[in-house]
Order: sequence, then C-alpha cells, then structure tokens
Amino acid sequence: MIAMNEQPSKTNKAWYRRGPGRALVPLSVAAVIAGGAALEPSLASADPNLPAVSAQQLLAKVADSKVDAFSGTVNLSTNLGLPELPDLSGSANPFSLLSGTHTLEVAANGPQQQRVALMDHLSEYDFIHNGAKFWTYDSETNAVEYGTATKPAGKPKKAPAEKYPELTPQAAAQQLLTDLSPTTQVSVGSPRMVAGRSAYLLVLTPKQSGSLIGQAEISVDSATGTPLGVALYPVGSSTPLFDVSFTAVSLSAPAASRFDFTPPKGATVTSLDSTATEKGGAKTAKPQQQNVDPEVLGTSWLSVLELHNVSLNELQQTVSGAGKGAESQSSNGSPESDGGSTQLINGGINSYLSSLLGGGTSVSGKFGTGKVYTTNVISVLITNDGRVFIGAVTPKVLEADANAQGSK
Repeated sequence: MIAMNEQPSKTNKAWYRRGPGRALVPLSVAAVIAGGAALEPSLASADPNLPAVSAQQLLAKVADSKVDAFSGTVNLSTNLGLPELPDLSGSANPFSLLSGTHTLEVAANGPQQQRVALMDHLSEYDFIHNGAKFWTYDSETNAVEYGTATKPAGKPKKAPAEKYPELTPQAAAQQLLTDLSPTTQVSVGSPRMVAGRSAYLLVLTPKQSGSLIGQAEISVDSATGTPLGVALYPVGSSTPLFDVSFTAVSLSAPAASRFDFTPPKGATVTSLDSTATEKGGAKTAKPQQQNVDPEVLGTSWLSVLELHNVSLNELQQTVSGAGKGAESQSSNGSPESDGGSTQLINGGINSYLSSLLGGGTSVSGKFGTGKVYTTNVISVLITNDGRVFIGAVTPKVLEADANAQGSK
C-alpha cells in the first residue's frame, strides 16, 4: 500500500454523467500530459516482470487504451462513515450500495451495449442498455422499468442510463481522470496483480485544502492500459472509502445475447417514456417524480453536488407508507406478497433515515437555515428550503458553496 499523503482531497460527485464504460477520455488525459496535473518525475520501483514507467508514460498508456469491450466480476466496497445501514440481506437493492461489500456481474461492448447486475444471495438487480433501449429489473419485486434513448415530445425525461451509475473500474477511473488539473499530483506506485493480470498503479494526490479525500489509486492493466481497479482513501487513512476492482475479467467482446432482455412472466412493467404502468395488459397512472435538478458546484476535488426540491418529510412518509402497503399486501395474501420482506426493508430504511436526520448541526447563512451532517469522508448540508448540498469536502467548503448560491 502506498503511504497516505496528508494533503486533503475530493472526488467528483457527478454520478449521473452520461457515457459508456469505456477506458477513459483520451483528450482529457492528453491535456494532463501536456501540463495539467503535476507529475512525479521519479520512476516506479517496478515489479521484475514490468518495465519501470513514469507518471506521464502511464497516463499516455491509459489514454491510448482501445479496450471498450469486456466482461467479468467486480467487487465493490463502500464505507462512507455513515451509521450502520438496515439489514438488506437477500435483497439486491441499489440502496445497499451505500455500505458494505457487493458483487456485480458486468459486461460491455462499446458505447451502445452495457449490462450491470447487482447480485445478492436471494435476489438480483439489473441494468441493461442495448442500442436505443434501456431496462432495469428488480427480482425482489419482479418489477421492470424500460425506456428509449430518443426523448418523446414534450418535457424531456431522463433515460434509465442516467439514474444508474456505471459501477465499473473503467467508469470510476474516467470520472477521476476527466477532472485532472494542476490541483492534482500524479505519481506511480508499486505494480500489483488484479484479477490475474499484472497492473501498474497510478496514484492521484489532491493538493487542494478542504477536501476529505487524501489519495486515489487506479490499477492499470500493463498490457492494454485499461483500468482494472479504483480505490479512494480518506485523509490520513489506509482503509478505502470506495474500492471497485475486477476479481475476474475478460477483455474481449461478450456474446450479443448478453444484452438481450425480456421481462419475466408476471412482472410489473413501467415505461419511463410515459406515465403508465402495465401489468396483465392493464395500465395505471405512474406516480410523478419530482425533478431534483442536480447542479455541480466547484471544480476538481472540491466539487459539490446541489439537489433541489428535496422534501425529507415526504421521503420518510413515502418510505413508511411503502412499508405499510407491504404489510397490508402480506396480510391479505395478495399475489404481490413477499412474506413481509418488503415491509422489513422499507421499515428499516425509514428507521435509518429517522436516526440519521435526527442528528446534525444547525447552521445558517445566505442560503437560509439548515443542518450539516459530516463523516470523515462526506459532508451533507440540508436546507429548510428543500435543497441538499453534498460532497467529499469539509463543512466549511460546503457552507461556502451554499452561501454563494444564496437562498431559494
């Protein structure tokens, strides 16, 4: 493990960015090589099987990577320093990605075909993109959502690809390297083995004060230059807050059938291009979702995400209501009954939110009033006018951004 740099840092929070899980953005990396981020002149103390490379050479190798087709198993670990999440055992729910270790099966064939499956002991959650079509599938509720890349007339709607993060090492590395700038020190660490392949280690150290991330590491395949793993570390810690790495990988195109999807029999199918839900040929009105209008403030390691129109009371009531609905369905023995597991999950999440939102520090400023919640890796400011500011930055940075935005 590379020794931690005591300087603070921060990761980009623009999870909703579009783009395939390709290697990296060559033009962005090329700009870094040309003189953006600071580069360590020293060479890595390379493994006997790998030639020594400089940071500049390794960045160039990543930029030149042609790998955009792959498949494999990914291990994802997250530790945001939040209170312990409710027990979601047996449920492959995206909410569970906020904590713990998870297994994902991933596949991609260029920018038009991707598949990510979040696996659990008893369930699975899938995201599939094939050309102009998108699907999500939750085996726990037997629910399918689908949409198309072409937006219908009227108010634009977000495609499913924008609501599900690209949880691959390539996508994580892309987000890091896209925003490289003079605020980042780039160096090379000791080579390692990842998923049975030899890899160089690219180390990114923030130079900005006010960030909560001390270091980022990208494992780069020595043969192809594609990222095989990404880890982020809090300031002064050797335990990663985020670690996504292949445990098995094939850097060749998966079978075309991997990206086909047919809704299972009896599934509830919801169109994201309309306001209707279909089941057994019948259509019911789909609940309208409020647009949170995400906006990125700041740059590089001090980026902060601002969300709008967030009602925490409605969120808690919705989750609580969902739990009561599940209880009613279970007691009535309806076809949708899942033995009360949905009630257990939603009830646990509701208790978690109540516990989390019961703390915090009251603050005020040009943004109005609100509460700040912070851990060693993330800070959240929730204002009374329905906005949320979140970032891997200190509360001081968060409040300064909120003050610059003013009141709603």
